[in-house]
Amino acid sequence: MLDIIIPQYKENDNDIKPLLDSIINQEGIDFNLINVCIVNDNSDTLLSKSFLENYNKLNIKYIRTKENRGPGLARQYGIDNTFNKYIMFLDSDDELFDNKSLYAIFQFIKIKKPIYLVCNIAVEVYDKQNTKGLKIKKGKDTFPWMHGKVYDRSFLNAFNIRFSDKVRHLEDGYFTTCVIGSLKLNEISFLDYTVYRWKINEKSLTRQTQEFNYSVMVFDDFFHTPFYAYDFLSKVNSKYRYSYIVSAIFGIYIMLNSYIFSSDKLKEKREYYLNLLEIEVMKKRNLFIIIKHDDLIKLFENEKKELLERNNIKEVYKNVDDFINEYIKTKSSVC
Repeated sequence: MLDIIIPQYKENDNDIKPLLDSIINQEGIDFNLINVCIVNDNSDTLLSKSFLENYNKLNIKYIRTKENRGPGLARQYGIDNTFNKYIMFLDSDDELFDNKSLYAIFQFIKIKKPIYLVCNIAVEVYDKQNTKGLKIKKGKDTFPWMHGKVYDRSFLNAFNIRFSDKVRHLEDGYFTTCVIGSLKLNEISFLDYTVYRWKINEKSLTRQTQEFNYSVMVFDDFFHTPFYAYDFLSKVNSKYRYSYIVSAIFGIYIMLNSYIFSSDKLKEKREYYLNLLEIEVMKKRNLFIIIKHDDLIKLFENEKKELLERNNIKEVYKNVDDFINEYIKTKSSVC
């Protein structure tokens, strides 16, 4: 029934043990309905055979990619080498939330037979006193993350939804955009149960790199991923593609005009991406005519609020009207 796909790179036996423990300790389920596929992303850190033998009940399949391509393509390799009807992704440094997580999912699947199931997740956070705690996020608030989601394999195959070989750092956002853009609204199911614990990994790239440096480092993916996703959405004729790409363009514009790119040493990089952005706007200028001005303002205001909350951007140097005047009215008038 369910393939659990886990990408693994530098995580050793001890690192991945809490995750596998959280799976094998599930209650009320038939383990014959589960296959766990761990995908080593061409790493020299290999899980030991003796360690994996402790989890024989999980029907673990341990495979290795031919080259290191990042977590997205590692997950895709897992998809291509498994067969069950439903697919769930777990990160090697996370856990299932409690010992009833899979039972809740299986019961929902048995009754509802969902195409795309979205569950609640628990996110580890630090408070102002630097004390670690948990914040429960309802399923509707967990986009674009893949945590706590279950996918019908036949749906992914029908729309040829795959992780992109062009995207390394924002692979989850690309994949989720393709999924949502291919669905009808009534094909998204919500399970009001917390199934996933998203842990703080002190060894992760995002934790070891300051927000400023990390955002700059992955900005090329941040810039190009929405346009790759838009191309996919256009192929499946998704109505979502118009608001998506206009919103994404505004998000890129906000980021380039935030404090992240305010230093002199990034001036050349900022100008480079602003020029690229103008080219993309010119290519898609007709979209800004399709969407009414009032709807644009509402769309951008919501996007700005989300960016401020999600990326902790303290300052935005350009407001919504500046963006519309500079990028939309002048460019779309050329049409």
